[in-house]
Amino acid sequence: MINLIVTLQVKPGMEAKVEDLMRQLEQETAENDPGCLRYQWYKAEQPCLYYLLERWTNEEALEAHFQAPHMARIFPQIAECAVAKVTTTKLTRLE
Repeated sequence: MINLIVTLQVKPGMEAKVEDLMRQLEQETAENDPGCLRYQWYKAEQPCLYYLLERWTNEEALEAHFQAPHMARIFPQIAECAVAKVTTTKLTRLE
């Protein structure tokens, strides 16, 4: 199982646009990407800071998601709203 946290700081004034895009991406991922167990966006109380929590069954499912048409269409638009590069952290469960 693969767990990720994606962190995104959004340019001021772009919140509504990016939230709409996030909802689209969340819905299309849930509907179209086999192996997706969790894909949920959250907004922090800090201004313009968002987190995406992802859980995938395996590396192949995650790689297929990165190549999916909805990612190619929507994610670049989200990235344009970011203050800096979107960061992704892969989590490893403690045994």
